[in-house]
Amino acid sequence: MSKKIFLAFTVVMVVISGTCIYSIVSGAKKELARLRKIQAKITDESYDEPAITPAATPAPEADTDDTSAQREEKTAITKNQKYYTGITDTGDRNVLLIGKDPAYSNYDTMIIVSINEEKKSVRLIDIPRDIYIDYSPDLLKELKKKAPQFYSEKGSRKINAAHAFGRMLEYSPDNARFPGKPGINFLTDLIYEIFAVEIDDYIAVETDGFREIVDFFGGVVIDVPMYMHYEDPTQDLYIHLEPGIQRLDGRKAEGFVRFRQGYTRDGKYITCSRADNTFLFFKSFFEQHVNLKNLNKIGKIYEIVKRNTETSVGNISETYEYAVLARKIISEGYSIEHVSVKTEGKKTFNGALYELLKTE
Repeated sequence: MSKKIFLAFTVVMVVISGTCIYSIVSGAKKELARLRKIQAKITDESYDEPAITPAATPAPEADTDDTSAQREEKTAITKNQKYYTGITDTGDRNVLLIGKDPAYSNYDTMIIVSINEEKKSVRLIDIPRDIYIDYSPDLLKELKKKAPQFYSEKGSRKINAAHAFGRMLEYSPDNARFPGKPGINFLTDLIYEIFAVEIDDYIAVETDGFREIVDFFGGVVIDVPMYMHYEDPTQDLYIHLEPGIQRLDGRKAEGFVRFRQGYTRDGKYITCSRADNTFLFFKSFFEQHVNLKNLNKIGKIYEIVKRNTETSVGNISETYEYAVLARKIISEGYSIEHVSVKTEGKKTFNGALYELLKTE
């Protein structure tokens, strides 16, 4: 199954959940203010309710005081591997969405959701899973000592294995952003070092709820761009879609977002962009189902998402902060943009094929 589209669903569900929470909390605030004013009149005391402005989740104090040079020195994960251009803006809220591979330990998908309130935009930044990471000699030496089997493992230098790299090293930086999560801390520090993107929170997603969510919403209407025919019994994957506008249920939607190669009616082999299919599906789903009318479905949606996610957003204040942001995304019509991280060329190392990141 395409993990990317379930990640997209997670964004959608967080938005809907956040809107519901926003409504509940706002109502509670108003009621609390009313009761306090009544109490103030009874006790002949004046009361002015302070304004409540959700603040960003604070970064560790040491990070706040660090200079850029100190931060780079603290991470020292790569041999100065830097992406050739910026991909986010100052002040963006950046959430890392992770799609877990159900069969292997590597992450199948990594997407940075970058939210800019000033521009009223949401960027979905797709990080290719096979990017080669040019780790520093010191880290490689330490890894070889602590985990020689993983050091020699095929694909261990890919970015989708970075979290496992961090766990093997027992990575524990000072003032870790995510306490008790060596793999996540290593991956997010690596992202900062390469892409200069500070990750505020993360959501790790299992993929089992995809079909259930699509069917729960009654499917999604999509204009299928081409005849899609592909079968792979080993994956229990059977894709048979006619071109044209149609409503896709959960199983057909899975086929749509997974399709990347197949045959035309006359037997001609074709390929297409799975990322394009995913974005088209996400856009259609968002337009058709992300609205205030669907708030009454929040209980069931929450159950489905909770069974399939792990997140750093863990307390009331953080949840409320995202709720306020979600309300803005819906009510103010934020634009949604799909951004792909660029690579240039490929490399074979230790039997694995890597993509080379476009660097400075």
